[in-house]
Amino acid sequence: MRLLSLSLCVAVCTALINPILPGWNPDPSILRVGKDYFLATSTFEQFPGHPIYHSTDLVQWKCIGHALSRVSQIPLFGSGGPPDGGIWAPGLRYHKGTFYLATASRFVYGPEAKLMSRPFFVTTQDIFSNVWSDPIYLDSLGYDLDLFWDSNGDVYATWSGINNSVDRIYGIYQHKIDIATGDALTPTTEIYTGILPQNSSARPEGPHLYHIGQYYYLLIAEGGTSAPHRATVARGPTPSGPWTFSPHNPLVYNIGLDPNAAVRWTGHADLVQTPTGEWFGTMLGTRPQGGNESHISLGRETFLYPVTWTQDGWPIANGGKPVTEHIPDVLYDKSPLAPYMNEFKSKKDLSSDTSFYYVRTQYKPFASVASGGGLVLKGNAYNLSDRDAPALLLRRQSAYEETFETRLDAFAPATNWTEAGLSVWYGEFLHHDIGVTLDPAGSGKRVIITRTLTYPTVITYTPLKSASGNVRLRAVAQSTSYTLGFAEGDDEEFTTTATVDAYYVTVPPPNGAFFKGTSFGLYNTGNGRATLVKARFAYWKQIPVVPAVNAQ
Repeated sequence: MRLLSLSLCVAVCTALINPILPGWNPDPSILRVGKDYFLATSTFEQFPGHPIYHSTDLVQWKCIGHALSRVSQIPLFGSGGPPDGGIWAPGLRYHKGTFYLATASRFVYGPEAKLMSRPFFVTTQDIFSNVWSDPIYLDSLGYDLDLFWDSNGDVYATWSGINNSVDRIYGIYQHKIDIATGDALTPTTEIYTGILPQNSSARPEGPHLYHIGQYYYLLIAEGGTSAPHRATVARGPTPSGPWTFSPHNPLVYNIGLDPNAAVRWTGHADLVQTPTGEWFGTMLGTRPQGGNESHISLGRETFLYPVTWTQDGWPIANGGKPVTEHIPDVLYDKSPLAPYMNEFKSKKDLSSDTSFYYVRTQYKPFASVASGGGLVLKGNAYNLSDRDAPALLLRRQSAYEETFETRLDAFAPATNWTEAGLSVWYGEFLHHDIGVTLDPAGSGKRVIITRTLTYPTVITYTPLKSASGNVRLRAVAQSTSYTLGFAEGDDEEFTTTATVDAYYVTVPPPNGAFFKGTSFGLYNTGNGRATLVKARFAYWKQIPVVPAVNAQ
């Protein structure tokens, strides 16, 4: 793996650049231990679960592993992880030498049923080891679990749940637990309902408890997951309340401050204090392109902002102003975007790269490194529209303007069922692919297959000249579209086969959800049948364009 030179757009900026984690990284939870900051985000049906990011300055972050990386921790086989189900928001905490990652898995989350999940947590004493325990399950049902240790040693589990399966009115619930077993020690109590009207759309969730000074603070998310999303705060004399609303609520709610804000859907916040006593917050947010909320292909990203406190002890985010892509006089300038090139010259280029993901947990390994270099994918019978575990390797798109390219070497499909290529992927209902297969008309020749799921699906075939020559495949992301193309052999110019509106990786089908964002992927499939033809990809290249960011 090697770095490439990166061409930057002209930028005039003097401070913090947001998002700090570009590309979909929703539901951030942050903590500090000594000089080290750690942050976890959601992964839903992708595996491994919950990336752990590390920083020493809150600006430059590196993924050091995942809290859920074994099937024994989270088996997401088949329909065990429907689109946007799987692993939801984490709560990352530390107590007396042990790190805790609290979470829940929505095994059933679809039009047919939406059952509450059973929360659990995993632990490690060495967060850099990438080795976490098997789950310890709670006795409750809900999600967005938070763990809090009071000064007397009591441990409080706090989460989002519903009153019943009919009305489905959400609230914040709590009980004390035995941290060794997860067993409840006190009855479950609803402790808070937020500041919005108490109905099914309010959805108080994402609770985090803090003991700061003389008060206990409860920070939650409210308003669902789209435009009305926000973070609000309350405080009280105990970890269970009673609660007094902040007069400065919401803590973050960009469109409440500016209806035309470039950063929207802001909420699901967490707080952290620096060693020198300053406070910062994280939150999720989106960046609709052209102000159009149907073009948010990167999904919900992680943003950082300064927090100050009023004289009477209430937190204020970013001085009461909207959180922006550039916050002057905060920390320092450093774009998180970087080019990526992996030629898979050694096994570590695959096994040690923490940026790769699978769709659900795999039944058995399908990705390897060839002896002479290159990524080899052994196909299976699942195709990219099956709700299961196709032979698809993913890496997140990081910029709205970004080029993803690979070269498929000497791929000779045996039948028109055999197919390998490149995908712009959100989920089985939202993906756009370009690959190599055999002509379904029976000519016996190879063709480029281009598939766009645009309601209805459109499939085209473009002839190739050679029977087994190398083919470069490319997806070019623009702010509101994707262009798919190929170049055969030594051809320098790419032939465009489709341009698709980014609407079709942003707006889900009826009864669907939009919790993630777009990833790029490479795949090999037998389309319902076993395939004996392995696919070798020479490299994986992503080149993001760093946008011009002006002081705001």
